[in-house]
Amino acid sequence: MPEPESQPPPLDSPPDTPFPEALSRRLLAFIRARDILRGGEHILVAVSGGPDSTALLLLLAGLRPHLDITLTVAHFDHLLRSRREAAQDRAFVRTLAESQAIPIVCGRGDVAARARRAHESLEEAARRLRYNFLGQRAKRIAADLVALGHTRDDRAESVLLHLLRGSGLDGLVGMRPLSPWPFGRGPAVARPLLALTHSDTERYCREAGVTPRRDPTNDLPDATRNRLRLEILPHLRRINPRVEEALDRLAEATATDVDYLEEATAAAWDRLAQRERVGVRFPRDEIAALPPALTVRLIRRAAALLSSGPANLEMSHIRAVLATLNRRRGLVSLPQNLSATLDSRYLRIIKGKPLPQPGLPETALPVPGRTRVGPWYVETEIVSAPALPQNAASLEAFLDADAVAAGLSVRSRRPGDRLRPLGLGGEKKLQDILVDAKVPLEQRSTVPLVCAEWGIAWIVGHRLDQRAAITPATRQAVHLRFRPLRGH
Repeated sequence: MPEPESQPPPLDSPPDTPFPEALSRRLLAFIRARDILRGGEHILVAVSGGPDSTALLLLLAGLRPHLDITLTVAHFDHLLRSRREAAQDRAFVRTLAESQAIPIVCGRGDVAARARRAHESLEEAARRLRYNFLGQRAKRIAADLVALGHTRDDRAESVLLHLLRGSGLDGLVGMRPLSPWPFGRGPAVARPLLALTHSDTERYCREAGVTPRRDPTNDLPDATRNRLRLEILPHLRRINPRVEEALDRLAEATATDVDYLEEATAAAWDRLAQRERVGVRFPRDEIAALPPALTVRLIRRAAALLSSGPANLEMSHIRAVLATLNRRRGLVSLPQNLSATLDSRYLRIIKGKPLPQPGLPETALPVPGRTRVGPWYVETEIVSAPALPQNAASLEAFLDADAVAAGLSVRSRRPGDRLRPLGLGGEKKLQDILVDAKVPLEQRSTVPLVCAEWGIAWIVGHRLDQRAAITPATRQAVHLRFRPLRGH
């Protein structure tokens, strides 16, 4: 049987004091200057019962006539407090909403269970479940925005936290007054209280005659954020008593640069990004030619798209992906079960790990002739022995016609394959040659092997066999040219 909810005394009207009026005017000016809330919008206000969200609700309720907005309160129970405490939190928020004649919706989610199941921290699990609830309820009531009670202090902590993690320019922006939904599709997220500090909200509640609840999200064991709040920021205030304002100015200045980069990134995305079944691909040469700042943002955008939200890419992950652009091929594991792969044509950001590609069907090569083999067209012809040096690392080669007179075929690798690489003077395993060439494991079965009756004559794009090589005694050569099909 559920425990009865305790009912706090009815909320008194805020006294007519200079501070609440001044704070309300300040908030209204900030909302209008940043175009955060617009007339006619329906706002879902997330209220935990702590001082920040309590002040947010009271301030927005008082500004309804000036902003012409409709409010609904949303309260979420993370199931991290006792049943009694959770019931008291819910009762407090409900009474607060009723005192302002605002409807309320409530929900709950087992944060601890999700953290175990998804291998997330309690903070991340709480954030995911809370946003899921807010997004679903906002959709159900056709809300235009979800308003959160983050203050300037929260933004300062966020900037410092991202600075410590090396998250790049976006991290230095921290929280924005108005931002897109963080997980896939959803309403915009408004943070009107970024104009205020936590001490402002505490004083507002005190002068409004309200004793807020203890915000349960502050009890989450996020050691880094707690150390920032309790140790690092107090120390920084001894150096600069207005450090939160300084960090806010840094965030605002960075936001201007980030907005410019986002416009350039959107244009590059429209031009280069190609959506595939399991990921996004970019033409290798074109993305490598971009300024690194744009390449970084394209990678982040692809990862966010595939993760349906922030992919938590650190700069170490980004640098690892950028480093592959200087190699023939590459594979980089990324957070949230994503991978970056590079081949001769594309950089791909994909879900999961790349699967081994299917091998090529064994196919006879008529000479002369034109044959399709899997994703390749192969052209062959008989020519006089070329005088030019041979370049087996291309998709074109010349083989001694007498050495391969019994016929040619194309196939994929097989266990035990060996050849006598030109210039090495002995046999070598095919696997070792592909490893030395840094061909990813999942792509080795796609490397075409041109075979004579006696074995592998050419590893296409890599090495010729000594026995098929042109010599001074060569009279005629078989000229082979491989061309990938469009889209492969």
